[in-house]
Amino acid sequence: MKPSDFLRRLIHGDNPEGGGAATLRNLVVWLFIALVATFLTIPTDPPSIFDKPLPMPAEIGLK
Repeated sequence: MKPSDFLRRLIHGDNPEGGGAATLRNLVVWLFIALVATFLTIPTDPPSIFDKPLPMPAEIGLK
């Protein structure tokens, strides 16, 4: 199917993709991925004191 035919069918309200079950399955899969990504990227622990850089002595001259 040419892209122009696809756009014409989409504008006129025809179903250019075909099956509705595949669309629903894709929607459910993307919602599940978004939900898992949301929970995996939320920090749950407070910051540790070990997350700060170590204090270095002034004699080293690393500033």
